[in-house]
Amino acid sequence: MGLKVVNARVVRPQGVLEHAAISIEDGKIVSINEGVNNYTSDGADVIEANGKVVMPGIIDLHTDAMDVEIIPRPGADFPIEVAFHELERKMAGCGITTTFHSMYMGYEAAEKNARSKYHREEVFERVYQCAQRATHINNKIHLRYELPGTYHYNLVLETVAKGYVDLLSVMDHTPGQGQVKPERFIQFKMRQEEISREAAEQLLAEEQSREKINGSKLIHLINCAKDRDIPVASHDDDSIEKVEQFFKMGVNISEFPINTAAAQRAKELGMWTVGGSSNILRGGSLSGNMDMIAGVEAGLIDAICSDYYPPSILHSIFKLHREGILSLHEAVNLATLNPAKTVGLDNSIGSLEEGKNADLIIVDNASSFPVVTHTIVNGNVSSQHQLQPLNEFV
Repeated sequence: MGLKVVNARVVRPQGVLEHAAISIEDGKIVSINEGVNNYTSDGADVIEANGKVVMPGIIDLHTDAMDVEIIPRPGADFPIEVAFHELERKMAGCGITTTFHSMYMGYEAAEKNARSKYHREEVFERVYQCAQRATHINNKIHLRYELPGTYHYNLVLETVAKGYVDLLSVMDHTPGQGQVKPERFIQFKMRQEEISREAAEQLLAEEQSREKINGSKLIHLINCAKDRDIPVASHDDDSIEKVEQFFKMGVNISEFPINTAAAQRAKELGMWTVGGSSNILRGGSLSGNMDMIAGVEAGLIDAICSDYYPPSILHSIFKLHREGILSLHEAVNLATLNPAKTVGLDNSIGSLEEGKNADLIIVDNASSFPVVTHTIVNGNVSSQHQLQPLNEFV
């Protein structure tokens, strides 16, 4: 038995179809027809969209939510299987049908802050195993490797070799470059640890002198990923030189470029640029980096991801449209088709096209507060929500 979604505003890559119907069979989209007022169910289940927006399911290339779900407070570990399935429910409610759980390795500061009983190897192993079972949405792993974490280099290689990784990014949060400016680090340490400026400056010098994975070792890691058709991203590129360096190593994605110059150079080199939707929704960066709305307006951002707040993608789509920055289909593409292209999945997901997987969401955007009413993954209704009037939320 198939499924039909009727009387919908269907968002496709080049525009919006009014009063359209989508037919789904065996988890695939088999037809999309505009102006369909009279239809036959042919035995299929029917969802009456009542003029709501029907768009591809959101693809989130980078969300830190899994680690937060497992350890919402330092030292407060929850069962990984519980965290996985509860996070899936939240993601489906946000309209996310494919998520890349961006989990770190080699990030000593994050590990110290988490104070978790779980070793990083165990977290990756168990999340991967959860993703192989029956799931609400499509789950993939984005391994974020912190280059000063030399102690995890071999574990990263092993995790890639096991086939657990769908996206690899290399990052460096050493203060003095990237998004952590030296003065910001000094002031933070003075407040956090109640130490003098001289002591904070000494900590800065120690951080900056740490050994990092670079040169032939970094190239080897990138090549190991590429040999397995795993896309590789750089993280927090803050200069033209850094973008060019990573591009020469085979990196084809610039994730969270810090400034216009870095984003522009990445675009010139044909790299995919990915920005944070949390930045768009909040109206700016937490760290004083590039305003992603300005980046979108300038055509410097190809795709958006949630980073640390999954609901932000849906709201950013409609904010960009509502404020006249992009047409609806252009805003939707930023969170669906373009992320799919970025990681080479656009042959099966990312847009509402005949033959593609039936990953789609129905959104009520009658007010300025878009709400997902249905999330459909592989033709199955994964999540359905009863709407309430907006004034009950405020």
